[in-house]
Amino acid sequence: MTAYRNRLYNEYYSNHSGVTDPDLQLAHFEQQVRYFTREIIPHLPADKYVRILDIGCGTGSLLMAMKRAGYSRAEGIDLSPEQLKMALEFGVDKVTEADALKFLQDHTNEFDVITGIDVLEHQTKNEAVEMLDLIKASLKSGGSLIMRFPNMDAPMPSVFAHADLTHELFLNKSSASQLFKSTGFSNVQVYPGLIYIEHPIKELLRKAVWWKMKFLAKISLFASGRTWHDVEFSPNIVVLAQKD
Repeated sequence: MTAYRNRLYNEYYSNHSGVTDPDLQLAHFEQQVRYFTREIIPHLPADKYVRILDIGCGTGSLLMAMKRAGYSRAEGIDLSPEQLKMALEFGVDKVTEADALKFLQDHTNEFDVITGIDVLEHQTKNEAVEMLDLIKASLKSGGSLIMRFPNMDAPMPSVFAHADLTHELFLNKSSASQLFKSTGFSNVQVYPGLIYIEHPIKELLRKAVWWKMKFLAKISLFASGRTWHDVEFSPNIVVLAQKD
């Protein structure tokens, strides 16, 4: 691991989130659980007994969403000891400190589903290809991969792509599809990430503003001679892919 990664990942939770108050930490964790329940859980198999690995599980909010949805065989790995410490404090078990590439090398053909939320953007291009190759090897035949990462076609993409100094790889719908197909995955589907404000009045206003922003973005594409049919505008995109 490079020197900057060692330094930043060691205290990733406190340096990146900046939330120190325990009550606010728990509130933020629970908000993430609710978001993942809406964004990721619907893409999981109906069989609640599938074995799931969450790469870069962080504080475990997706694992908690899975647990509450009835998925009993989900486990997570992360590089950051500080984040894993928070996961345990939030009541998330089955988390291990591990480097994803090394872990995957030792666990071939074991998982029905592998998830990676806000993970791929932390890899270089070479590392991303290697990670996807290893993920495919770690999945059982017919297994599925679910990943989310920042979308470079979103309005003001730097707000999301460059919000973290450890980000290395920047993708949009087209390049993401290219990457996953080139590493041997089939049935590659790219979806817009969840955009949602829990306050109902703010959410109504947000929807109206978002509709106008998307309309103007489509007009810009039209003026440049491009189509918007292969473009997503959400800040994040979610990719679903399958191992044959």
